Amino acid sequence: MLNTGGTISYAADGSGLTWSPEAFLADIEMPARVVYREVFRKASINLTPADWEAIAAAVHDALRGGADGVVVLHGTDTMAYTAAALSFLLQNLSVPVVLTGAMRRGGAPDSDGRQNLANALAVAALGDLAEVCVVFSRDERGGAGAILRGNRVRKRHSGALDAFASPNHPPLGFVEGRTVRLGPARVARAPRGKPRYAPGINASVCRIPYHPGCSAAFVAQALAGADGAVVEGTGLGHVATEGGILDAIRQSGKPVVLVSACWEGGVGLGGYDVDREILAAGNIIPGEDMTPETALVKLMWVLARERALDRVRARMREPIAGELTETRAE
Repeated sequence: MLNTGGTISYAADGSGLTWSPEAFLADIEMPARVVYREVFRKASINLTPADWEAIAAAVHDALRGGADGVVVLHGTDTMAYTAAALSFLLQNLSVPVVLTGAMRRGGAPDSDGRQNLANALAVAALGDLAEVCVVFSRDERGGAGAILRGNRVRKRHSGALDAFASPNHPPLGFVEGRTVRLGPARVARAPRGKPRYAPGINASVCRIPYHPGCSAAFVAQALAGADGAVVEGTGLGHVATEGGILDAIRQSGKPVVLVSACWEGGVGLGGYDVDREILAAGNIIPGEDMTPETALVKLMWVLARERALDRVRARMREPIAGELTETRAE
């Protein structure tokens, strides 16, 4: 169990003091022997791409040391980014890597942290799973947990106990007590191989939400200071075809991944006449049904490995860790 901080590590008075391992594990019927380590103590809003690599390295060390599963305690605000990053930075997994946290402070009487932790430990120890996932309450009762693919999750609510959802991919399963029920859409445990840590993140990527009034100058300025961008388009992935935004994207020459700002669905260009203008910008890469968080992290990971636009395009459009469903017709 690797602790990085977050609400689950806050005392009831909000002091930010990490609980002792004994307090974390009190009243939990343990499904396995747990080794506890604190990686660092940070609010998740302060985590950086370099911290994703530090967490991935700590997970890799635990797996190389023989762990049969890993639980990462993490703040909820940026958990989706870290979960996506771990899915790319850690490869050839044979056991579960589970992220969880809490919506209410760890020491508070109504805290959901202990139950989320118990569910995460059960999945890590008993789940027939070999991928990065998020385990979090499936409803407001806070008992059973949903098991969600790490690079498919989004934080859907700022205060509810069932704060996470997987809008474009079914849950991998559910957990209640020591019962872990998994569906067919997950990667199953495999004979122990050598997990691979694939470090390398290019943090010079920006995320641009398109909106009416978004100007070409704004887009050009954002791209000037970055090596690539993720643009959240409307609906099926649309941005204005008037006003110069497409010219700004094209002239930058940098990879621009286009995703949909809609909660569900994804990019599906090709059905409208304006789509031809959007797709004519040769450096626009349709992001399929990736979440904006995952598209951003994946582009950071890809740009640390590839710079040629055709290679970046190919890597972004191929599934690496189950982060996108399929390549759709352009």
